[in-house]
Amino acid sequence: MLINEEFKKYVERTSRIRSLSSPSIGDFDNADDYALKLHKNFETIGKLAKENREFLNNFFYPYLDKTSKLETSEINQLVSFSDSLINPEAGECLDLPIVSIITDKLASLASEEGNIYQEIKEKDVQIGVIYDLMIITKRLTSYPEISEHYRDLGFKISEFYFDLLKKEKFEKIEDEECREIIVTNTRFSIAFYEGIKNNPNKNKEQIEKLLHMLELADDPFYQKLIPNYEWRYHKYRALQYLSMSTDKQNAAGFSKEQILLIYKKTQELSDLFISNKDYFAEILQGGESEAFCEFFLIHNKFFAGLIDKEAYEKALINIYNKCDKKDYRAGAGYLNLHIPLELFLLIDKKHYSMKDQNLIQTIYKNLLSYAFHMPNGESISSMLEYYCDIIDEFIEDPSGYTCEQMMLQYLAAFHPPTYVHSIMVGLITECLCRHLLNQMPEKLIGVLDCKSVDNIKEKYDEILNLAYHSACCHDFGKTTIIDTIFVYGRRLLDMEFDLIKTHPKTGYNLLKKYASTRQYAEVALGHHKWYDNSRGYPEDFDTSKSSLKPIIDLVLCADCLDAATDTVGRSYNSGKKLDDFIKELKEGSGTRYAPWLSELIKIPEVYSDIQYILTSRRKQTYRETFYLLRDMQERDI
Repeated sequence: MLINEEFKKYVERTSRIRSLSSPSIGDFDNADDYALKLHKNFETIGKLAKENREFLNNFFYPYLDKTSKLETSEINQLVSFSDSLINPEAGECLDLPIVSIITDKLASLASEEGNIYQEIKEKDVQIGVIYDLMIITKRLTSYPEISEHYRDLGFKISEFYFDLLKKEKFEKIEDEECREIIVTNTRFSIAFYEGIKNNPNKNKEQIEKLLHMLELADDPFYQKLIPNYEWRYHKYRALQYLSMSTDKQNAAGFSKEQILLIYKKTQELSDLFISNKDYFAEILQGGESEAFCEFFLIHNKFFAGLIDKEAYEKALINIYNKCDKKDYRAGAGYLNLHIPLELFLLIDKKHYSMKDQNLIQTIYKNLLSYAFHMPNGESISSMLEYYCDIIDEFIEDPSGYTCEQMMLQYLAAFHPPTYVHSIMVGLITECLCRHLLNQMPEKLIGVLDCKSVDNIKEKYDEILNLAYHSACCHDFGKTTIIDTIFVYGRRLLDMEFDLIKTHPKTGYNLLKKYASTRQYAEVALGHHKWYDNSRGYPEDFDTSKSSLKPIIDLVLCADCLDAATDTVGRSYNSGKKLDDFIKELKEGSGTRYAPWLSELIKIPEVYSDIQYILTSRRKQTYRETFYLLRDMQERDI
C-alpha cells in the first residue's frame, strides 16, 4: 500500500508541475500579475521537484535496481505506475523517460523468466515508448545515430511480434488479449520505417509487411482466433500507413511502380472511410476526417504522375483552406502542419513567383497563429516534428519573415521561458560588448576581420549588432528538444542530457543555411564551450580557431549569468545575486570564462548596467512577452 501511495504522489506532483509551468495567459489582466504568478509557480515547482528527486533517488531507483526477484505484486505496482504516467487525465505522457526505464526493466524480467504472456504485454508498452523516443530524436538531424538507435530497438521488438504471428505459434497463444496485442503491434511496428530515405530494400520490406497486414484482415484463421478484434480499424490503419509512406515529397524514394500500388491502396482507404463514416467517427478520436483521406489521395495521385504540379498545388491549397485552424487533435494537426510543408517543398527557393511569395507569407502567419493558439498545457511533442521540418525547409524572403524572427516567435509560442532567456542573453551580451568596445577594444581584434583598434572603432555598430543578434539566436537549436526542456520535476537523465547537448550543433546547422543568420552560426555552436576549450560541448569545436572567439565568450558569460540569476524555468535552484555570479566569474577566470570578463564587469558603470538589465529590464521583458502572447492569442486564426 505504501509503495502505491509513493507512486501515486509522484504522478500527482508531476502533473501539478506540468500545470504550474504553463499558466494560461487568459487568466491574467496585466503583465505584472502574470510575471508574479510565474515566479511563484516556479517556487512551488522547485519544492515539488525536490520531493520528486528524493522519491527517485531514495526509493524508485533502488527499488528498480534491487537484485532480488520482484514479486508479482511489485511488478503489478510498477505496471500501474507506468500506466499512470502514460495515460494521465491530461491525455499525454507525463514522464516518458521514466516509463522507458520501467518498461525496459519489466520486459527484460519477463524474457529472463520465460513468461511469454507477460513479455507480450510488457513489450506492448515498450514498443510505444521506443517509437515516441525515435520520433523525438528524429528531429535531431545533426545526430541521426540517436534516432537510429531507437529505430533498431523498435525493429528488434517488431521481429518478436512477427515471429509470434506465424500461424503455428499464434494458435498456441491461449490468451485472446495477447493475440490482439500481437496483431496490433505487428501493424504498429511498421511505423519504425518512418524517416528512412532511399533504401530500396527497406521500402520493399515495408510494403510487403503492410500488404501482409491487409491480408490478415480477411484471413479466417486469425478472425476465428480473435473474433472481437476491430478488423475494420486494423485495415484502415494499414492502408493509412501505406498512404503516408510517400510524405515529404516521397523522401523515402519509392519507385514509380510502388507509388502506383500505394495510390491504389490510398483509393481503398478513401472508399473504406467514406463507406464507414459513422463507424470511424466513433472510433477515431484524432481529428481524422474525409479531408484526411482526400489529402493522401491527391498526394499519391501526384507522385504517381497522374496529375501535374499546378493541379496538385491547387488541390493542396483547397484542402488546407478547409482545415479547421482551431483543431489540435492529431489528424487535424497533421493537415494544418503537413500541407504547408508539402507546399514549401514544391516551391523553388531560388526562383519563386510573387504568387509563391504571397503563399509563403500567408502560411507563415497561419503557422505562427496555430502555434500561439495551442491549448494551454497541450503536449507539443506531436506538433514539433512538423514545425521542425518546416523550419528545416524555411524560405527566407527579404520582404517577409527572417529566420531569426520566425524562430524567436516559435520559442515564444512553445516555451516562453526560453524566449525570455534568449532576449535577456541578447541584452546582456550587447551591454557587455558595448562596454568592451569602449574599455578594451583590443580584445575584439579579429572580429569581422578587424586587424586594429581603429578597425574596431570603424565597425563599432556592426560589431554591436553582431553580438546582440548572435546572442538572441544562440539557443535556436533548442526548438528540436523543447519537450525535453519541459522536464521540471526531476534532474535530467543521462539520455536527456545527451539530447540537450545536441542543441549547439543543431542551431549552427540551422543558422548557417540563411544569409541573414550565417554570421551567427559559430556563436551558437560554441556558446557552451569553456574559454580554454577544456570542457563543454560539442567537443570537436575549438573556439580558439574562430574569429568570433570574443563574441562566443561574451555569449557564454551572458548565458550563464541569466541562467544563474533567473528563477522561471529553472526550478532546480533559486536565482543568485549578481555578486554571487561575479565571484564565480573570478573563480573561473582563464578556464571557463575569458580573463578580461571579471575585470570588465567590476567597472562601476558596467556593474550598474548589468544590474539594471537583471532587474528592471528583465521585468520589462516579461511584460513584453505577456503582451506578445496575449496579442497573438487574441487574433482570430
